[in-house]
Amino acid sequence: MKLFLGRGVCRYACIGLVVLILHVFNENSRAQTGFDVCKDAFAISNAPGYCFAMASFSRWYYLNRNGGPCLRQIMDKKTQQILAKELQGFYSKNLVGVQADYCNRYQGHQNASTRRFLGNLVSGNPSIVLLMNKGPRGVVLHAVLAYEWVSEKNLIKIYDPNYLNRERYIDLGKSTYTSLDITYHAICFPDVLNDHPELTKKITALYTQHVESRLARNPAAWRKAAATPSDDPSKRERYSRGPTK
Repeated sequence: MKLFLGRGVCRYACIGLVVLILHVFNENSRAQTGFDVCKDAFAISNAPGYCFAMASFSRWYYLNRNGGPCLRQIMDKKTQQILAKELQGFYSKNLVGVQADYCNRYQGHQNASTRRFLGNLVSGNPSIVLLMNKGPRGVVLHAVLAYEWVSEKNLIKIYDPNYLNRERYIDLGKSTYTSLDITYHAICFPDVLNDHPELTKKITALYTQHVESRLARNPAAWRKAAATPSDDPSKRERYSRGPTK
């Protein structure tokens, strides 16, 4: 997800600075949720740059399905693609400024932001993580979804929309995270976006329009979606993110 933002975004705190804060948080805690990247995440490519949409919708549906079928069982790939495109467009138009303001505000107070983030994981609540690379042509952002903190290894397990059916990790002992061909050097935990009222309203509307109405017409549709094979690994690795406009 490539975005060209204001100069303030470059003030995000570096990943390595979070390490000391994590040790202050109960070192013996193992913050985790039941999120499963092979069931609760999208089964499509992030090639057009839909990472925020894929992470945020996966989180919302996981927290609201109440024992119902997992995400991949209720949406075929065509529906996933349509929903991700519409939600990413909403994010780019309405939430980028909110996100930048929040991350800039807490870049000097990383302790509080990180504690809230870990508190979410402890309570079984996956949380959005924003990564940043600032290069000569501007800022490149990438959104992932954290669902477990492995305290003894100082790792955060994440759903990275650039990879299908694979657990990925952010090593908080290092200062970088690489996803496909881009290395990110800064991190923000924008919990303002986790349950942002306008984002939640948009996700709910998209779910009603593209998923709920379809399920009402065909209650067994989720079985067809579940039977759709995922992309093979060799194809998956050739995908790249396009710019988000």
